[in-house]
Amino acid sequence: MRRSKRRSRNSSTKPLLPDTNVLVYETVEDSPHHEEAADIIDSAGEIILSSIVLHEYIWVMVRKLGVPPGFVAQKLQEYFGDPRTRYLAEPPTVLYQALRLLEEHDASPREVNDYIVLATAMYHGAVLTTFDEKLRKLAKKLGVETVP
Repeated sequence: MRRSKRRSRNSSTKPLLPDTNVLVYETVEDSPHHEEAADIIDSAGEIILSSIVLHEYIWVMVRKLGVPPGFVAQKLQEYFGDPRTRYLAEPPTVLYQALRLLEEHDASPREVNDYIVLATAMYHGAVLTTFDEKLRKLAKKLGVETVP
């Protein structure tokens, strides 16, 4: 795992909202999309980190991957210390929209977190970055710009 270097190139005028998998891949050097995830994060002009993504990130890193909590805390400090980063909790409007979309698309309740991430990107006019192909297709269908 690495502590990534931050560059402030602005490749888009829209903020970037990374999904959990992007943060995990960016952190874990031997992950399949590490370089691409790191490049996406490094090239963003503005980064929105939503509370649901960070909760999932902490859970995946500590519980699933067994990463020491201290390392995860350092990584979070790195993100929060980056002047391009804005942390936010999802407003009620986003939660209502996510639930409406979940119902409209007859999606599994297991996908509720993805729908919250998607609704957050929609609400903030952000570019959604995810390696989740199903989420990416849905985002494109709903007019949300995605990367990669």
